[in-house]
Amino acid sequence: MHYHLFSTPFGHGAILFEGPPLLIKRILLPHAGSNLLKGRIQHAGPATAGHTPEILGLCRDIQAYFHGAPVQSPWKILDLSGLTPLQRLVLKAVATVAHGKTRTYGQIAAQIGRPRACRFVGTTLARNPFPVVIPCHRIVRADGSPGGFAGGTELKRRMLALEERSRCRPHGS
Repeated sequence: MHYHLFSTPFGHGAILFEGPPLLIKRILLPHAGSNLLKGRIQHAGPATAGHTPEILGLCRDIQAYFHGAPVQSPWKILDLSGLTPLQRLVLKAVATVAHGKTRTYGQIAAQIGRPRACRFVGTTLARNPFPVVIPCHRIVRADGSPGGFAGGTELKRRMLALEERSRCRPHGS
């Protein structure tokens, strides 16, 4: 496995990947300290630093996200092999939530045809290996409160606020 570190205004993040063929195994959310991030990389297994043009492009997209730009889900290179078909459905439903918008766990459960599976949706999103590109931070509780997030509730709030600000900016700003 390989990793590539990148910096954002929210801290340092990383992409873990294998290849060829290129498969993204995990995206690690930004952390204030790079030592914590390196520990999370080591926890994922033996990895060496590296990159490909596609990885550098995805890093640029993620960095642009943290400046307010939308990011697309690069489905062809995301390694979904460790997920069940229902978990994949959840992630694909979450990927349809537009930049600057939110949905509830219940709305996602209904979208996948399992209206009573709110907890399953939450559990799946807690393990989302591709945060930012699969925007699990846009899924909130029915009362509008943030709910859980792998990067912590404060990071989730900051990401939602960033999207709200960028959505409200006039074009060309």
